[in-house]
Amino acid sequence: MFFLGELPEPVLPLLDRLQTLSVKLMADFNGPSDLLTLNADSYAYGQMPDDCIGRIKEGVLCASTEGEDIFCYENGDLFGIQRIFDLPHCELRAQDDTVIELIQRDVFTQYLYTDAVRQHRWSHYLLAAQSFYQQLLSNVQVRHQLRTPTGFEHLIDGDVIVKEGELADTVFQLMSGSANVDVGGTQVGEVLEGEIFGAMAVFTGERRNATVTAREDCTLLAIPQDQFIDLIRAQPDTAMTLLDNMSRRIKALNQQVIDKQS
Repeated sequence: MFFLGELPEPVLPLLDRLQTLSVKLMADFNGPSDLLTLNADSYAYGQMPDDCIGRIKEGVLCASTEGEDIFCYENGDLFGIQRIFDLPHCELRAQDDTVIELIQRDVFTQYLYTDAVRQHRWSHYLLAAQSFYQQLLSNVQVRHQLRTPTGFEHLIDGDVIVKEGELADTVFQLMSGSANVDVGGTQVGEVLEGEIFGAMAVFTGERRNATVTAREDCTLLAIPQDQFIDLIRAQPDTAMTLLDNMSRRIKALNQQVIDKQS
């Protein structure tokens, strides 16, 4: 599971624990199940039986509420537990072609409660989930001030993300993959997974000073200018990430200048 944007520091260990417990909980499951393949942008719950939970085998499901994407389930994550017990739940939309293992509720509960170790892990999972959401709720006032970015884009090798000289009104974060940075047709750097780029032109109001091109399949989060400014104000850690990215690129450019002079 991963959330869009920065998470509060106390939440990160709980998120890691939830993911670890999810894997351990289902490690020796070999009961009956079915596979469901979703196409990109299709909704999971519209195609799943009401009495089944799901486990991601391949792909990503994005959870949204009131039309805004909040977080994503990824490989190995369990979902749909609230739904099978008629509790409130988010809509789930496939980001790409996604494969889900469907496990019927009675099969799942029998698997849990016929083994003491699994019962312990299940209890631990529920407690960790409760703590996780309590920590998130403690930060809800700050997060309520932000409009969560929802501009996911999927790119292939050779796709141009930004073009030198064009107007800038969007900041980007590379969620997966990598890209080349070129100025005047000459490669001057790269963008790696997790990095934020395109912010300088947004801040200065100038046109893009470089072209960024995907060099493999990439997932990109596009953040409109006003949303990014709100994000910086509410979450200074995002600014630190941006400064770290810029520092790395400046260092790489300096090294290129040194290499050409030597």
